[in-house]
Amino acid sequence: MFFLVYSTVILHANLQYAEIPVEEIPNVVHQSYIPVLTSLLEIPKIEVVLNFTGVTLEILNNEYPEVLDLLKEGIEKGKFEMTGTGYSHPIFPLLPIEDSRKQIEFNLQVMENTLNYKPTGFWLPELAYDPTLPSLLKEYGFSYIFIDEELYNTSSPLLNYSNPNNLPYTSAHHYITELNKSKNLLGRLLKFRRALSELKKRSKRANFAPVELKGAKSTITGLKIPSVWSIITSASMYGYPFVSFRKIAKLISKHRKQNGLVIPYGTDLEFIGYRSLVDGKLITPEQLRKLLMKILKIEGNEMILPKEYIKKCKPTDLGYLKTGSWAQNQRLDLWTMDEDNQKLERICEEIRWYFRQFLSEEIDERIWKHLLLAENSDGRGWDPIPERRLACFSHALEALSLVKELYREKKFK
Repeated sequence: MFFLVYSTVILHANLQYAEIPVEEIPNVVHQSYIPVLTSLLEIPKIEVVLNFTGVTLEILNNEYPEVLDLLKEGIEKGKFEMTGTGYSHPIFPLLPIEDSRKQIEFNLQVMENTLNYKPTGFWLPELAYDPTLPSLLKEYGFSYIFIDEELYNTSSPLLNYSNPNNLPYTSAHHYITELNKSKNLLGRLLKFRRALSELKKRSKRANFAPVELKGAKSTITGLKIPSVWSIITSASMYGYPFVSFRKIAKLISKHRKQNGLVIPYGTDLEFIGYRSLVDGKLITPEQLRKLLMKILKIEGNEMILPKEYIKKCKPTDLGYLKTGSWAQNQRLDLWTMDEDNQKLERICEEIRWYFRQFLSEEIDERIWKHLLLAENSDGRGWDPIPERRLACFSHALEALSLVKELYREKKFK
């Protein structure tokens, strides 16, 4: 019997990137966005998922319309599927419901204005999820989301992180972290060997089968992203030994009998052509092209857009996904524990208190936009440069100033 394997790749673009200063945006666009999108358009039978934040689309619309032209061409030719997301790339589980609504609505409006496009799939920033999201996203017409496979695996049975009897889950990223900590050559060789062995095992065991997620009051289809795959595929493009493009293709072909959408690569678009992730190595657009050409040659492989895939392959499993993200520890600590973030969030809570004193139609959209920009996760998580963190503080203070002025006008008029 002949089996098909369905596949695609996901590229995420965010010009509010935590470690990239604003002055570098022209280099990001010309070294990464334009050459990568141009290359994708040139490769026959390529169908990929693209996630551009609303803020990014606004910047491109104002300053780099040629990028939007490439996106429009790919959409028109059926090569690109755009996903919905939060306008400023927020961590949705940390937001009040009303803020989440505004993040979704602002982003949908930007996509309509810049691309005349309405997405059916949704990319959760940092794949941060909570059980209220299925019903909320269904309200806006979304039919599927991407989820972290590792988080899903630890959600059933529902393991409580606070229970001292539960052993900590070792993520795929753990082995890369241990490798990077090695100081001498022998230590690096030994840990590289261990990391490679473990990553290959996990990539073979990865389960790409779609799942219908049980949320509060609704369900939504979840397409799994095993982080191990992005790690091992990146290693092949960085030129690490024993991880050739041919081996990646062989690993993909092993999932032929599985009813799933194989996603061998999901990463930030900025890592291709612009930003190095490890050891000063840089993935070029040409290396991405070579990888995709090798994937296309897999017997029985069909690259497919997710919106078309879920028409062909309905979930057969009903499962639960707990609140978490694809951070290494699967938690939200990365965006909550830092003292700067705690102060920033206290300002945001003060703004929300004032918002509750008004009817929704009384609040100027300028004020909402400043609050949404203050919720940007890249200014809060990982290792943001001061410019990005201070931008969040500045937007929060501007929103607070404007809403206080509005409050005084209402109270004393």
